[in-house]
Amino acid sequence: MISIIICNRNSTIDSVLSNNIHATVGVNHEIISIDNSRGQYNIFQAYNEGVRQAKGDILCFMHDDILFKGNRWGAIVERIFAEDEKLGALGVDGGHFMPDCPCSWTSCYSTSFHTWRDDKDGVCREYSNTEFANGQRLVEVASIDGLWMCIRRDLFDTIRFDDKTFTGFHCYDSDICMQILAAGYHIKVTYDVDIVHNSNGTYNPTFFENLELWHKKWHHMLPVVKGIELTEKEQMIHQRYALDLLERQKESASLYSRLHSPEYRLGHFLLKPYRFIKRNIKK
Repeated sequence: MISIIICNRNSTIDSVLSNNIHATVGVNHEIISIDNSRGQYNIFQAYNEGVRQAKGDILCFMHDDILFKGNRWGAIVERIFAEDEKLGALGVDGGHFMPDCPCSWTSCYSTSFHTWRDDKDGVCREYSNTEFANGQRLVEVASIDGLWMCIRRDLFDTIRFDDKTFTGFHCYDSDICMQILAAGYHIKVTYDVDIVHNSNGTYNPTFFENLELWHKKWHHMLPVVKGIELTEKEQMIHQRYALDLLERQKESASLYSRLHSPEYRLGHFLLKPYRFIKRNIKK
């Protein structure tokens, strides 16, 4: 059985999402919706509670803003795990390189992914990177994105979402993947599960703080390269690219924070009459 665990921003699961899961999973399953409408959990705590409640032998952790296309994705997941007893986790979006610096694998350009997105023109389009798949429908990676990830249940006898080190809603996926690798299992991305995902995520101070904590925790295992070959020189190029992107993300997050601060909003409100008068005087 597959236990589908969702950290829900509402008190109950959305009927559209619930109906979509029931209609597409195609195997025996349960949905465990963790009510986080009052913000009482961070993602690590919510998922640990989901693990505690789960009865399935495969645990599927997913965001509450995705939908599935096609039928019987649960059967695909069960088959993939049954065929590989050392598979620890499965996703649809992942990175092959985890650099030895406090930045995300998403900042590196060696990624494999397969998702769908509703574009602004109303058309749902497929977005895939199969560059490193060599024609295969499964590809090994170093880490997967938490938008949807399935993990072997018995691994949670020795691993858990680290709510002692981390807070907030970032790095839970990278951290649990490192735990899985440390336990001697591997991680893969599949191109056979179709998921519509429209969220781009956000960067806030907790994101950067968790990256620092993650790097401090796993520095002894880094760098990690899975599913591709990278020379030391290529790893350094990837790492410099990731660090440059991280700096731009920090600048963008800082600007966003300033523009949405109470002080800025108050100043913008107080300047409205002045701007109105200035425009009309010019006329």
